[in-house]
Amino acid sequence: MANAQRRTVISLFVVFLALLGLAVGVIFPRRTPLPSAQSTLSATPVPYVFPRVLPAQITRMVLEDRRDSANVATITLIKTAGDWQAFRTENDAFLPDLTKVARLLHGLASLRYNRIIEGTALEAFGLADGGRFVIRFTADSTYTLHIGGNNPDQTLAYVQRDGFAAILLVSAEQIAALTGALEGLAAP
Repeated sequence: MANAQRRTVISLFVVFLALLGLAVGVIFPRRTPLPSAQSTLSATPVPYVFPRVLPAQITRMVLEDRRDSANVATITLIKTAGDWQAFRTENDAFLPDLTKVARLLHGLASLRYNRIIEGTALEAFGLADGGRFVIRFTADSTYTLHIGGNNPDQTLAYVQRDGFAAILLVSAEQIAALTGALEGLAAP
Protein backbone atom coordinates (compact mmCIF):
# COMPACT_ATOMS: atom_id res chain seq x y z
CA MET A 1 0.00 0.00 0.00
CA ALA A 2 2.72 2.44 0.79
CA ASN A 3 4.16 1.96 -2.68
CA ALA A 4 0.80 2.59 -4.33
CA GLN A 5 0.25 5.74 -2.26
CA ARG A 6 3.70 7.01 -3.12
CA ARG A 7 3.04 6.55 -6.87
CA THR A 8 -0.31 8.31 -6.53
CA VAL A 9 1.27 11.24 -4.69
CA ILE A 10 4.05 11.50 -7.29
CA SER A 11 1.51 11.31 -10.14
CA LEU A 12 -0.62 14.01 -8.55
CA PHE A 13 2.47 16.15 -7.97
CA VAL A 14 3.48 15.84 -11.66
CA VAL A 15 -0.08 16.74 -12.76
CA PHE A 16 0.01 19.71 -10.37
CA LEU A 17 3.33 20.97 -11.84
CA ALA A 18 1.98 20.58 -15.39
CA LEU A 19 -1.15 22.55 -14.54
CA LEU A 20 0.93 25.19 -12.76
CA GLY A 21 3.17 25.54 -15.83
CA LEU A 22 0.13 25.88 -18.09
CA ALA A 23 -1.38 28.52 -15.79
CA VAL A 24 1.84 30.54 -15.78
CA GLY A 25 1.97 30.32 -19.59
CA VAL A 26 -1.59 31.63 -19.88
CA ILE A 27 -1.26 34.36 -17.24
CA PHE A 28 2.21 35.55 -18.29
CA PRO A 29 2.42 34.96 -22.03
CA ARG A 30 5.78 35.26 -23.74
CA ARG A 31 6.17 38.71 -25.30
CA THR A 32 8.44 37.85 -28.20
CA PRO A 33 7.67 40.18 -31.11
CA LEU A 34 6.86 38.50 -34.37
CA PRO A 35 9.02 39.48 -37.31
CA SER A 36 7.28 42.18 -39.30
CA ALA A 37 7.82 43.37 -42.83
CA GLN A 38 9.59 46.46 -41.45
CA SER A 39 12.07 44.45 -39.39
CA THR A 40 12.89 42.16 -42.30
CA LEU A 41 13.48 45.14 -44.55
CA SER A 42 15.82 46.80 -42.08
CA ALA A 43 17.77 43.60 -41.50
CA THR A 44 19.77 44.25 -44.67
CA PRO A 45 22.03 47.25 -44.15
CA VAL A 46 21.77 50.00 -46.74
CA PRO A 47 25.26 50.73 -48.11
CA TYR A 48 26.96 54.09 -47.84
CA VAL A 49 27.81 56.10 -50.94
CA PHE A 50 31.17 56.94 -49.32
CA PRO A 51 31.72 54.00 -46.96
CA ARG A 52 35.02 55.00 -45.37
CA VAL A 53 34.41 58.72 -44.89
CA LEU A 54 33.88 60.28 -41.48
CA PRO A 55 32.83 63.94 -41.09
CA ALA A 56 35.99 64.80 -39.12
CA GLN A 57 38.20 63.52 -41.96
CA ILE A 58 36.88 66.00 -44.52
CA THR A 59 39.32 68.91 -44.88
CA ARG A 60 38.32 70.54 -48.17
CA MET A 61 35.13 70.82 -50.24
CA VAL A 62 34.43 72.37 -53.62
CA LEU A 63 30.73 72.92 -54.20
CA GLU A 64 29.28 73.69 -57.62
CA ASP A 65 25.73 74.76 -58.44
CA ARG A 66 25.38 73.89 -62.14
CA ARG A 67 21.66 74.47 -62.61
CA ASP A 68 22.44 77.55 -64.71
CA SER A 69 25.08 76.25 -67.14
CA ALA A 70 25.98 79.79 -68.23
CA ASN A 71 26.73 80.86 -64.66
CA VAL A 72 28.13 78.00 -62.55
CA ALA A 73 28.45 79.11 -58.92
CA THR A 74 31.44 77.63 -57.08
CA ILE A 75 32.33 77.80 -53.40
CA THR A 76 35.49 76.28 -51.96
CA LEU A 77 35.59 75.40 -48.25
CA ILE A 78 38.91 74.79 -46.50
CA LYS A 79 39.23 73.54 -42.96
CA THR A 80 41.57 75.65 -40.86
CA ALA A 81 42.48 75.29 -37.20
CA GLY A 82 39.06 74.61 -35.66
CA ASP A 83 37.19 76.60 -38.30
CA TRP A 84 36.23 76.71 -41.97
CA GLN A 85 37.00 79.38 -44.55
CA ALA A 86 35.04 79.80 -47.75
CA PHE A 87 36.04 81.30 -51.09
CA ARG A 88 33.92 82.21 -54.09
CA THR A 89 37.07 83.16 -55.96
CA GLU A 90 40.70 83.25 -54.87
CA ASN A 91 40.34 86.79 -53.50
CA ASP A 92 36.71 86.61 -52.30
CA ALA A 93 36.94 84.94 -48.88
CA PHE A 94 34.05 84.86 -46.42
CA LEU A 95 33.04 83.06 -43.24
CA PRO A 96 30.49 80.37 -44.03
CA ASP A 97 27.47 79.49 -41.92
CA LEU A 98 29.06 76.77 -39.76
CA THR A 99 25.76 75.01 -39.09
CA LYS A 100 25.39 74.49 -42.84
CA VAL A 101 28.98 73.23 -43.09
CA ALA A 102 28.26 70.74 -40.31
CA ARG A 103 25.13 69.57 -42.19
CA LEU A 104 27.18 69.12 -45.36
CA LEU A 105 29.86 67.10 -43.52
CA HIS A 106 27.35 64.86 -41.80
CA GLY A 107 25.22 64.55 -44.94
CA LEU A 108 28.13 63.42 -47.10
CA ALA A 109 29.40 60.91 -44.55
CA SER A 110 25.95 59.42 -43.88
CA LEU A 111 24.64 59.35 -47.47
CA ARG A 112 23.25 55.90 -48.32
CA TYR A 113 21.87 54.37 -51.49
CA ASN A 114 19.28 51.65 -51.87
CA ARG A 115 19.33 50.91 -55.61
CA ILE A 116 21.73 50.94 -58.53
CA ILE A 117 20.98 51.65 -62.18
CA GLU A 118 23.58 50.60 -64.72
CA GLY A 119 24.05 51.12 -68.45
CA THR A 120 21.63 53.98 -69.12
CA ALA A 121 21.79 57.48 -70.58
CA LEU A 122 22.73 60.10 -68.02
CA GLU A 123 20.46 62.77 -69.54
CA ALA A 124 17.33 61.01 -68.31
CA PHE A 125 18.52 61.33 -64.70
CA GLY A 126 19.78 64.94 -64.73
CA LEU A 127 23.39 63.80 -64.66
CA ALA A 128 24.49 64.89 -68.15
CA ASP A 129 27.46 67.27 -68.10
CA GLY A 130 28.15 66.53 -64.44
CA GLY A 131 24.70 66.95 -62.93
CA ARG A 132 22.88 69.84 -61.30
CA PHE A 133 25.18 70.00 -58.29
CA VAL A 134 28.72 68.69 -57.86
CA ILE A 135 30.46 68.22 -54.51
CA ARG A 136 34.18 67.39 -54.48
CA PHE A 137 35.77 66.77 -51.13
CA THR A 138 39.00 65.54 -49.63
CA ALA A 139 39.09 63.13 -46.73
CA ASP A 140 41.57 60.25 -46.87
CA SER A 141 41.19 60.52 -50.65
CA THR A 142 39.42 62.80 -53.09
CA TYR A 143 35.76 62.05 -53.81
CA THR A 144 33.21 63.58 -56.18
CA LEU A 145 29.44 63.41 -55.96
CA HIS A 146 27.30 64.38 -58.96
CA ILE A 147 23.70 65.15 -58.04
CA GLY A 148 20.99 64.84 -60.70
CA GLY A 149 17.21 64.98 -60.59
CA ASN A 150 14.60 63.09 -58.61
CA ASN A 151 12.59 60.04 -59.61
CA PRO A 152 8.96 60.58 -60.76
CA ASP A 153 7.44 60.24 -57.27
CA GLN A 154 10.10 62.57 -55.79
CA THR A 155 11.22 60.09 -53.09
CA LEU A 156 14.62 59.19 -54.54
CA ALA A 157 17.36 61.24 -56.17
CA TYR A 158 19.85 60.15 -58.81
CA VAL A 159 23.52 60.56 -57.92
CA GLN A 160 26.79 59.32 -59.31
CA ARG A 161 30.22 58.96 -57.77
CA ASP A 162 33.12 60.08 -59.90
CA GLY A 163 34.80 57.10 -61.45
CA PHE A 164 31.70 54.88 -61.34
CA ALA A 165 29.39 54.34 -64.29
CA ALA A 166 26.47 53.24 -62.10
CA ILE A 167 23.77 55.65 -61.01
CA LEU A 168 22.83 55.37 -57.34
CA LEU A 169 19.38 56.09 -55.97
CA VAL A 170 19.48 57.85 -52.61
CA SER A 171 16.81 59.41 -50.44
CA ALA A 172 15.58 62.66 -52.00
CA GLU A 173 15.24 63.97 -48.46
CA GLN A 174 18.98 63.49 -47.83
CA ILE A 175 19.85 65.19 -51.12
CA ALA A 176 17.48 68.07 -50.36
CA ALA A 177 19.30 68.56 -47.03
CA LEU A 178 22.66 68.58 -48.83
CA THR A 179 21.59 71.00 -51.57
CA GLY A 180 19.75 73.17 -49.03
CA ALA A 181 22.95 73.48 -47.00
CA LEU A 182 24.81 74.24 -50.23
CA GLU A 183 22.43 77.00 -51.30
CA GLY A 184 22.45 78.87 -47.99
CA LEU A 185 26.11 78.44 -47.16
CA ALA A 186 27.03 82.10 -46.94
CA ALA A 187 26.32 83.41 -43.44
CA PRO A 188 23.69 86.18 -43.32
